[in-house]
Amino acid sequence: MTSDTSEKGFQNDIITYLTSTGYVKRTTNDYDVTSCLDIELVLNFIHATQPKAWKKFAKHNKSNAEARFIMSLVRQIKKKGTIAVLREGFRDIAKFDLFYPRPNSTLNPELKAKFNENIFSVVDELEYQNKDKGNRLDLVIFINGIPISTIELKNTFTQSVDNAVNQYKFTRDPREPLFKNCLVHFAMSNEEIKMATKLNGAKTRFLPFNKGIENPEVKDDYNTSYLYTEILQKNQLSRLINNFIFEEDETVIFPRFHQLDCVNMLLDKPEPGHNYLIQHSAGSGKTKTIAWLAHGLLNKFDDNNKRIYDMVIVISDRKVIDAQLQDQVKAIERKQGVVEKIDKDSKQLAEAIKSGTNIVVTTLHKFSYILDKIEDVEDRNYAIIVDEAHSSQSGSHAKHLREGLTNAETDQDTLDEAEDEYDEALLDEMEKRRKTPNLSFFAFTATPKARTLEMFGKKDAEFGDYRPHHLYSMKQAIKEGFILDVLENYLTYPTYFKLVKTVEDDPEFDEDKAKRVLRRFVELHPHAIKEKTEIMLDHFMNSTIHKIKGKAKAMLVTGSRKEAVLYKLEFDRQIKARNLPIKTLAAFTGTIKQDTIEYTEANINDTKKSVKESFKSDEYKILIVANKFQTGFDQPLLHTMYINKMLRGVAAVQTLSRANRIAPHKDDTLILDFVNDTDTIKESFEPYYGETSLEKETDYHILYDLMEEIYKGMIFDEEEVEEFVKAYQKGVHQSKLHNLLEEPVKRFKRIIDDKDKLLFKKLLRRYQSLYSFMAQLLPFSDLSLEKLYIYIKFLNRLLPGQVPDIIQGLLDDVDMDSYKIDTRDEGGPIILNDGEGELTGISGGIPSVFNDKEKTRLSQILEALNEAFATDFTDEDSLFVTQIANHIMSDEGFITKVKSNPRENVAAIFGNIFEDELVTIYESNDTFYNKINNNPELKERLKNDLLDFVYEETGEQT
Repeated sequence: MTSDTSEKGFQNDIITYLTSTGYVKRTTNDYDVTSCLDIELVLNFIHATQPKAWKKFAKHNKSNAEARFIMSLVRQIKKKGTIAVLREGFRDIAKFDLFYPRPNSTLNPELKAKFNENIFSVVDELEYQNKDKGNRLDLVIFINGIPISTIELKNTFTQSVDNAVNQYKFTRDPREPLFKNCLVHFAMSNEEIKMATKLNGAKTRFLPFNKGIENPEVKDDYNTSYLYTEILQKNQLSRLINNFIFEEDETVIFPRFHQLDCVNMLLDKPEPGHNYLIQHSAGSGKTKTIAWLAHGLLNKFDDNNKRIYDMVIVISDRKVIDAQLQDQVKAIERKQGVVEKIDKDSKQLAEAIKSGTNIVVTTLHKFSYILDKIEDVEDRNYAIIVDEAHSSQSGSHAKHLREGLTNAETDQDTLDEAEDEYDEALLDEMEKRRKTPNLSFFAFTATPKARTLEMFGKKDAEFGDYRPHHLYSMKQAIKEGFILDVLENYLTYPTYFKLVKTVEDDPEFDEDKAKRVLRRFVELHPHAIKEKTEIMLDHFMNSTIHKIKGKAKAMLVTGSRKEAVLYKLEFDRQIKARNLPIKTLAAFTGTIKQDTIEYTEANINDTKKSVKESFKSDEYKILIVANKFQTGFDQPLLHTMYINKMLRGVAAVQTLSRANRIAPHKDDTLILDFVNDTDTIKESFEPYYGETSLEKETDYHILYDLMEEIYKGMIFDEEEVEEFVKAYQKGVHQSKLHNLLEEPVKRFKRIIDDKDKLLFKKLLRRYQSLYSFMAQLLPFSDLSLEKLYIYIKFLNRLLPGQVPDIIQGLLDDVDMDSYKIDTRDEGGPIILNDGEGELTGISGGIPSVFNDKEKTRLSQILEALNEAFATDFTDEDSLFVTQIANHIMSDEGFITKVKSNPRENVAAIFGNIFEDELVTIYESNDTFYNKINNNPELKERLKNDLLDFVYEETGEQT
């Protein structure tokens, strides 16, 4: 006997499993096409579970009560929808329930008994059309006679899941009442599952419902068996109906697999005092996942039927809380008063916490203002859901949140370290920050940093690395079509420029800082801005403007606010000159003065609305930003990004991901990068393409190393720290605190070497940053570390903020001689490696200000900088060099300068002479000219060799 590889065999295996777990097997003859119900099971459920209500209904409908009841039920489903009827029941003379959810606790055994009365049934080959030989559905799932799901099956020995999808799209009439009534439709093969909640013919959008990019292999079963062994099981279906499925804009919302899996995993055994990290990419539907989790946590009970968490607080680190998140959490809750949006002030938050509101949606910064208002709140367990958890969770606002909500108590062994009541108060504050036995953090982010992983991640007991508790990767989101791959079309337009010295002297500067300043000088040069603006406008008008059926927009990411202003002015000038039918917007904070005019976001844009709102309008096509809208900005019509800013790591991922949102007719994106190379972008994205991990935890000994170095500076000592902190704890007048810091400030000012000043300030900042993070993770409390942190926090504010500029005057000594943008790159994909990305933890070592090397001559700096932007070259046609040299030697005025000036002085003017000679050559041989001019390394070497030749011929006079 051969194996059964038919679709029918697949179908029978599913039915066999379902009936073994309590499902009732029914036939198509049991289904009433007119009412779209299994009438017998509907009535059986009502008679068995609600005899009193039925008796009352039957009394007033003595003739044909059952038919009247079915008519009333059909009317309610048509009016309110299946999910509302299952959840709320309906009223007709009496109140009728059509489904009993599984109770969250065992406090009321009667509720469990009622849940067991539900009738789960399955029908195969259901004939749903009201005609002979109509279409059939492979499987339909019913609860108490009401259909909730259809399933079309395919066996990949013969057909794929897409064949099932096409059946729904092209052979199933979406107007059929059965399809309107069902909550979800599954297209299922033995390898893949897709789902849709609303059929719309060829436009129907089926979403993947798989356990990953591919479903894992299941021993002795189908890879998609989880649909009937997990999802369709009674307990899970009950949770879906009662806690997950809801309607939004007349569409049923059914969780995607990773959303359901994530919430179920987190609700399995949550424990106060434990933290959880969820790495979910953009496109994961994170807002809905957070909303479902919030409600699940509120209704989670322990074995003693006590709520595990008394209150759920949903937090964003943005000052303006995402309205979508607030509204989503509120939309899922059907009872009034359960959810409170904190959209006014911190007083509203304090009142919500004191009153014990079940779910609060707020921003992080409000906690800094309510500590004294919630001191007397009774001990509670809090579940804190953090939207976009990054390093802000180690800042002062997060610290205040922990201190305000924790019920941690300081043990006697720790208190023994205290010398007085002030030390005890400080230790108590430290313990509250370090120990949070009544708090659980559920942190969501697409791009976890090392600190985020260490604070919220899951530590591997064997290897010691940290990983997220749940993953929905960028790779999966791209593969499933929920976001676009912004690296698919990546163009780099490198910039080549040449700077020349404009003074006779050759002053010395710190090389690294000088290079940064010089590069900035180039980027702000009017010629560079004009050239790049022209390139971007040409590209936009020739390409981007035709994307997304003419609705595509672009963003220019600049490196500074001044740069954003200059580009805005130049864009508007060129748009007006070329009479182009587009407008631009600029987004930046504060005021920028340019040519005696003070520009703000409000006066540089010709709109009275906010930039975010204005950019939604079709007339505004290009948004120019400086440190704004690079994270948390969602504009699906954003297609092209022009990058004129150095990007690294998480910042690169977050910035470029602004373009990855999907939209109708948006098939791709494009990045045009003037600054970064593809290797850097690849290196930035790879840790976040799959699962992100942290190789090891931070070694707390780094804090002691930094402390030792700080005290070595002899700006202050431990006694001064002790005296200051004691005074601060006692609440002395602030003038006393200033007096205590006067002498250390004077000592700092007396430091002669500016390098030492910079190094000391860098030590202080590093200690502050590291301790604010580590204080929440240390396995102990050390008063000396805390006191130093408090002292530094105040001292740093009084130390001079600006040390003398070590590159002062640099820009007076240089000018830009030539500038070129290479636009030959036709673009292509940046291919990321599969697998997980490992981050390196916080390293030890003492910060430094400069490399251990002497300052460098300006000429050498320019040479190195020009070489860094050189093109490839071939060394040919050297016979023209003699022609150039002879012509230079015939210039009597120049030769006079050579004889009376040192070489470095003459070099300042020789560049222009050399350029003039090249132009002369161009007129007779453009091939040789291009070979020299397009290769700065060769060009620079040739120029220097020619100048050496001139001095050798004339004799150097010094």
